[in-house]
Amino acid sequence: MVKQKRTYVVLRLSSLSNVAMVASVMSRLSRAYPDDEFVVMALKPLADLFYGLPNVHYHEVCTDGDHSRGPYSLYRQVMAYAPTRVFDLQADLSTRMVGWLLRWHKVPVSVLPGVRREQRALIRTGCEQAAPLQPEQERYADTFRMGGLNPKGERQLLPVNADAVANVQQLFGTKSGRWVGIAPFAKHRSNILSYKTMKEVIAYYADQENTRVFLFGAGYIETEMLRQWASLWDNVESVSNQLPLDGELELMRLIDGLMCMDSANQHLGALVGCKMLSIWCGTHTYMGYSAQGAIDMQILSLPVSCRPCSVHGTNSCKYRNFACKALTAEMIIERFDKLLGN
Repeated sequence: MVKQKRTYVVLRLSSLSNVAMVASVMSRLSRAYPDDEFVVMALKPLADLFYGLPNVHYHEVCTDGDHSRGPYSLYRQVMAYAPTRVFDLQADLSTRMVGWLLRWHKVPVSVLPGVRREQRALIRTGCEQAAPLQPEQERYADTFRMGGLNPKGERQLLPVNADAVANVQQLFGTKSGRWVGIAPFAKHRSNILSYKTMKEVIAYYADQENTRVFLFGAGYIETEMLRQWASLWDNVESVSNQLPLDGELELMRLIDGLMCMDSANQHLGALVGCKMLSIWCGTHTYMGYSAQGAIDMQILSLPVSCRPCSVHGTNSCKYRNFACKALTAEMIIERFDKLLGN
C-alpha cells in the first residue's frame, strides 16, 4: 500500500529573525519526515532561508496592504495546498481568524502558545530574580509536537549555495587574509550602541594588517550610513543593498567572525555556522530570542538590574540614561578578539 503524502502548512508571517528561527526547526523536520511536504508562509521573499531542504516549499504571502486586513485571502492561499494540518507560529489576530476558518472546514490547526504573561513578569522582576523563558525555537518545536510531528536530531547548517558564492566572489573577490563582519544596527534604539563606539570598533579592525571588514545592514537609512562609514577606509566594505539574502548568508559563512546586536543577523549567522559575538543592551537572552545551535556564539552585555526593559527593544528609557548601552569600544574589541582567536 502506497503511503499517502501529507502536506503541512506553517504560518510565520514576520519578522526576518523569527522566520530564520523557523528555518532552523524546519531543517530537523525535513529530515525526520522526508516523505511529507512542508509549506512555509511568510510576508517577505525569504526562500533562501530554506535552501537545500527538498521537501520544504516557501510561499510568499500575497496581500493588499497589512496582512491583518486580509485573513480570508490568507485562508484561500493556505487551502490551495489542501493541508493535512496547519501550524500557526504567528498566533496573532489575523492568523487566529484564519485558524477559525480552517477548523470550520475540518482542517486541524496547532497554535503557538502565548507567553506574554511570563514576558511581562520577567520585565517586572528583572533577570536577576527570574528564570529564563523557553527558547523561541523550542516553542516552535513544541507546537509541532502538539500536532504529532517531532523535530528530531540536530539542526544542520544550510548547504553551500554555489551560485551565491560566485556572486560574492564577483563582488568582493576570493578570500585572502582575515575577513570580519560587523552589523552595528538593530530595530530599536535600546538595542544599538552609540555611533561613536561602533565607529571606534570599525576603525580598530580597519587598521589591522591583512584584515577586511564587511558592514551588514538593511533599509535606506542604514545603507546610507554604512556607505559613508565604509568610505573612510580602503579595506571596509558595506554589504547593505549589495547582495541578495543568499549572498549575505554565504558571506557570513566565509567571514572569520560576526559582531552583531540583538538583531536578525545573529539568527542568519547561526544558519551557516558563523562564529558570532552578539551584543545585548536593553533586551536579555532570558526572553528566549537568542540564536540557538550556533557553532560558537558569545553574548556580551552589562549587568544592569533594569534589564530587560522590553521584550524586543524600545526607543525610550524610563531612567533617561540608557545605562545598558555603556559598553566601551575596548570591552567589545577584547571579547571579539578572543572569539577570533587573537
